[in-house]
Amino acid sequence: MSKSLMSSAGLTSLVSCLLTLLCASPSLAAQPTIALPPFIITGRITDARGAGIQSAEVRVRKGSTLLARGNVGSFDADTSANYALSVPMANADVATAASTGDALTLEIEAGADTYSDTNVTITAAKPGRTLKLNIRAASCTNPYGVSDAYLNDIRMYVDACGIDGFLDADGNYQPNADFDGDGVSNFAEYLAGTDPFDSDDAGLKILSWKAVEGNPDVMEATFLPGPNRSYSAERADPNAASETETGGTQAASETETGGTRLSRPKFEQVPHQLTPEQNAVRKNYLNTGNEDPEVRAIYLYKEGSSSLYRLRLE
Repeated sequence: MSKSLMSSAGLTSLVSCLLTLLCASPSLAAQPTIALPPFIITGRITDARGAGIQSAEVRVRKGSTLLARGNVGSFDADTSANYALSVPMANADVATAASTGDALTLEIEAGADTYSDTNVTITAAKPGRTLKLNIRAASCTNPYGVSDAYLNDIRMYVDACGIDGFLDADGNYQPNADFDGDGVSNFAEYLAGTDPFDSDDAGLKILSWKAVEGNPDVMEATFLPGPNRSYSAERADPNAASETETGGTQAASETETGGTRLSRPKFEQVPHQLTPEQNAVRKNYLNTGNEDPEVRAIYLYKEGSSSLYRLRLE
């Protein structure tokens, strides 16, 4: 059986044919840049004391190129966010749009203050996705999680008034202590914007809880909110599966001695209303303004034979 070799001319023709096919293949040709659904960044921007900033501009850059800008504004009862940006996305690496995985910079400008030395670098998500990003526009070089400005104010107040016990023997802030004995830690009062020296200003503490007269299915909860804060109500069924420390769920289990091991209840957000009438508008968030703090009431419909309720600072 004889074998023949392909001539050099025939080989040249074959290579030419393959090159023609490769160049003509639409799957291997350069793809046009296509605009994709935008990537949304939204959340809450607060100042050094945790109050919502209501007059500022927030921007997103890719390198030095501005991709999106918007105003930081007030809150409404459907969201706890005070800003939202729509970042353009594309299927290719172009200067005027982000691609999935790009490093983007978010910056805030509030009047004379530009928070450029504390810019936040984020990674662009997939087109159409939403990233919730809460930011405190303040310096925090201490290990306690409070702003440096707040910590300086606390130390000046303690020194000026001669208050003993709020700081430890070495002059350190004590975030887990409850100096005024109102059941709310010093750190929680910082977050809530309430006074850690005044037991009547309890932040997230529910002051009263009672059924509405004439409508026992509606409960009234009163509390004292801080200015420029956003709150929501949450409910848990103590008999249902509970949260574990790692964020999963588990049912209550019996111990070796026959008792029941208690685990953390699983709380979920429930809507509330600002008046007790059955047809009142129900909202997810209570947002406060600049006014002086005053006791507020929210109304919740009872669910189940037994429930646990709590307030959440967003």
